[in-house]
Amino acid sequence: MGRIGYPNLDAITDPEILDILDRAKRVGTPRPESQALRAWVPDVIKTFSDAWEKTFVNGVVSHDLKELCRLYVTKTVECGYCGAQRSSFASRRDEAQLDELINFRTSDHFSEAEKLALIYTDAIVWDAGIATDDDWERLNELYSEAELVELGYFIALTSGQQRWIKTLRLNHFEVLAEEKTGVVVAEEPL
Repeated sequence: MGRIGYPNLDAITDPEILDILDRAKRVGTPRPESQALRAWVPDVIKTFSDAWEKTFVNGVVSHDLKELCRLYVTKTVECGYCGAQRSSFASRRDEAQLDELINFRTSDHFSEAEKLALIYTDAIVWDAGIATDDDWERLNELYSEAELVELGYFIALTSGQQRWIKTLRLNHFEVLAEEKTGVVVAEEPL
């Protein structure tokens, strides 16, 4: 168990929260364990789920690119809990290729657009100075302002959530789980 206990899920009667928890159980992302913790505060689970749906599952930036950036955050914050899930809606990437995410700048497995998005991700999560003026010039050539805003917001949201989850020492299959498997693959969108 993590460092914060789970609420009594059987006592929840709010239909919106019950739907959110059911979706987490069915599709695996956001993970049921983190969603269950968010259920302690109804506005937290509702606002997080709404933001997740609007900026990760949907939105103006491709889901594939957001999944790549999410996985990069996972690897840099070393959150094994988050790193064990994949969005099935995103294109399948070879796990060996994903192992190169930490060294994406020198890898041949990522496009220029992906590398720039990963530089943007690195700047948001770790050091704003990592993105140079040249990087910003290329980012603005390849992505619209709306795409940069959505991607930046999603990166900030996922980075904070992953660091929080790592702090809590959550584990998969603690609540709302029916079976244990290896990598958790999420079915998105609904």
